[in-house]
Amino acid sequence: MNEFRATLAIVRRHIDRRFALDWAMQFTIVAAIAFAFTRTFAHPLIPLAIASTLAAASAAERSHAESLRRLTFFAMPLYGRQLARAHAIAPSLLALAIPAGYAFGSVARVHAFPVELLAAMFGTALVSTLVALSAIFRDGIRAALYVVLAAAAGVAVMLPWVLHAEHGFTLAAALAAIVSFFAIRAFGETLARYDPLPA
Repeated sequence: MNEFRATLAIVRRHIDRRFALDWAMQFTIVAAIAFAFTRTFAHPLIPLAIASTLAAASAAERSHAESLRRLTFFAMPLYGRQLARAHAIAPSLLALAIPAGYAFGSVARVHAFPVELLAAMFGTALVSTLVALSAIFRDGIRAALYVVLAAAAGVAVMLPWVLHAEHGFTLAAALAAIVSFFAIRAFGETLARYDPLPA
């Protein structure tokens, strides 16, 4: 089995009926929140914080963590970084339900939603998800700290845009790409060190 087929096998295993149900549930819940409170959430930092926090919590969710800890994945011919990219695809797609749901709920309520805010929410959700993946192979306070770090990182990368810095959106996108790259590297190193067998 080559790298592409191994990656595809992992992605297909994650994207099943449960994944579709989770995506729909996240979309619906966030859409309902946006529909109810979008007039109150005037500052863009609030929807970014919502997207970041929910994405981080979703990526580190316990049943998802248990599925990633299954021994069968480690029989595939992938190194830590390759394995990290394969495992990150489904959680990243799941994270997109959050900004999509928020935009849908806002449009349903006020009939408008800034395209830049939607793009910023997508970036925030992806960064938070990729950072939070490293919490999966940790337990207790260390896992919780990774989730907090992920939520903070998702908002932090968008601060140049929120603060209206010159070329703020371009700078925010560059920061998101850099943080995402290093988050995948860190997750790959975690996978490379992970030993599913008890000592």
